[in-house]
Amino acid sequence: MSHAPAPALESMGFHCETLTAEQIAEQPVMFRYEKELPCTPAQLFAIFEDPASWPKWAPGIGKVIWTSPKPYGIGTTRTVVFWGGTEVYEEFVKWDEGREMAFTFTGTSQEIWTSFGEHYKVEETPDGCRLTWTVGYNPTGGFGRVHPMIRPIMKFNLGTYMWWLKRYVRKHT
Repeated sequence: MSHAPAPALESMGFHCETLTAEQIAEQPVMFRYEKELPCTPAQLFAIFEDPASWPKWAPGIGKVIWTSPKPYGIGTTRTVVFWGGTEVYEEFVKWDEGREMAFTFTGTSQEIWTSFGEHYKVEETPDGCRLTWTVGYNPTGGFGRVHPMIRPIMKFNLGTYMWWLKRYVRKHT
């Protein structure tokens, strides 16, 4: 698989404060979801590494572009393009294959967040695995002003990702 170069910091549009995996849960807005999945941790990580899978189970994502070559790990970068054209630039701050990964935004093409990160913890279970997904962010700009009104919608919308992921896992593992 080919990879695209990571964008230069000055071309990112809006810089984001980078977070550690631990800081993700300490953001002003934080959501945590847990889901039992009928796959092994290795199968789940294969789905996470497949750029074509994200748009199928994460509504709103149009394209995932890895900007670092395999093997992925701490320091790996990628660009995610959402349906409306917003781009986010990510760097992985934790990567323990089959167990845990976390990324932070380093920048965005639009002023939406001052910081944003996601943390994925995977535990093997007798019937597959349990995914605990934490999303933390600090909204800004126009999004920050309307966020108090749309926060429940954000929480619900992000929660549907887990349902879509379970559905995707059932079809592709």
